[in-house]
Amino acid sequence: MDRVTPGAEAEERVALRDGRSAELHATGVSLPLGDGRSFTPYGELIHVAVGARSVRLGTTRGSVSLARAAFADPDGPHELSRRLQERLVALPDGEQRRARQAALDRRQQGVARPWLWLSLAVLAVAFHGLALVLPAVALDGEYWRVLGLTREPWRLVTSQLVHATATHLALNALGLVVLGGWLERQVGAARTALVTAAAGAGAMLGSAAAGYESVVGASGLVMGFAGGLVALELRRPDLLPALLRLPRRLLVGAVLADFVLLSFVPNVAHAAHVGGLVGGSFAALAVAPADAAHFRPGPALRAACAAVLVLVIAALGAFGYGLFDPATAAARRGARLVDDRAAPILLLNNDAWTIATSAEPTDDELELALRMARRAVRATQHLDPNLLDTLAEVYFQLGRSEEAVETIERAIALAPGEPYFEEQRRRFVGERAPDDRPEPPRELPPDAEEEAPPLEPELAPDSPAIRV
Repeated sequence: MDRVTPGAEAEERVALRDGRSAELHATGVSLPLGDGRSFTPYGELIHVAVGARSVRLGTTRGSVSLARAAFADPDGPHELSRRLQERLVALPDGEQRRARQAALDRRQQGVARPWLWLSLAVLAVAFHGLALVLPAVALDGEYWRVLGLTREPWRLVTSQLVHATATHLALNALGLVVLGGWLERQVGAARTALVTAAAGAGAMLGSAAAGYESVVGASGLVMGFAGGLVALELRRPDLLPALLRLPRRLLVGAVLADFVLLSFVPNVAHAAHVGGLVGGSFAALAVAPADAAHFRPGPALRAACAAVLVLVIAALGAFGYGLFDPATAAARRGARLVDDRAAPILLLNNDAWTIATSAEPTDDELELALRMARRAVRATQHLDPNLLDTLAEVYFQLGRSEEAVETIERAIALAPGEPYFEEQRRRFVGERAPDDRPEPPRELPPDAEEEAPPLEPELAPDSPAIRV
């Protein structure tokens, strides 16, 4: 749309309240725009729609609107729409334009209430709530690169439902609601589901390519929705009812702002964002129909959605099974990771703790937990009191009380004054009931963390902060 006034005299006018008018010329329509006017050739018009608050013109280069309150006559919006459609039908391809206008009208009137975004948001909230009650949810749900596709592939799904903080969850839930809901209005639930799957796959591939050790959050899905909206707006505007289009500058500007602003935030998984954006963009174009009249999902599209649903249910089922029996899941994972030099120390330690504190660990499971806990302690040169506590707990469960006491005393020396470690020692020496385990501290005293010297490179844990 050109912000100019055509030189030729208008052939028709629709009066506005401020004394100006919407003008129909021989080659296009001119509408007031700020202090000037916008001119749109008829050949660029895709859809003309009268909404509750405005008249919206969808074009090949964007959209322009005029408020209904701006018209002098209450019937002015419909009069402008009728006259524009008469002009469009008079073009050489007028019948095709009439059919497309009718198809877009039907789509606009038949838009169903979006629900997919709500399902994703509810799942994410449920995961966060479970993680507050069961800390294993966060650990078992995170994407850990070392586990790979063949070991615990369900993490490719669950990691995008786990969030680091309530703020992280709220921001992503807002993105799912706004962008996911808008995309679903534009292309329907079936196509949005496939865009979601492609965005999730792209986010995980981006994370793997970037070498991220641990990633959580639905931001890759949010960026996939943004990518789908941008791709359709730029490449397939002929499919979009005018009232369901967003300003191009707003869409592109929001995506660029996201990358620019988040570049100043630590531990942001930019590669996941890029992967989600690319995956969502290509998927939106790939599943787009040939024209606006053929949006009803066909057999192939329904089959693809069913396959995605089966994979998601299988991933959630595998994840849930691990939560139902966390000790067995930890032992199974530990057996795969204990000899892997790339295995994150945090993961080894937490699995060892899960086994040691389970209801009835077997001797074999405790011996595995001992190997994992020893490896974690060695990797940190015996300087992390929390890891020493895990090793002491494993010794205690194996009946090796003297070694448990010796190990917990090292933890006490590293974190003097921490009541939890003192109470653990009381358990190990028999001054406290064996099953009366004290509540672990949420954080170490600052002095204990500050005094620990840097680890030797070959022994340092290969697990940087979680990326979101």
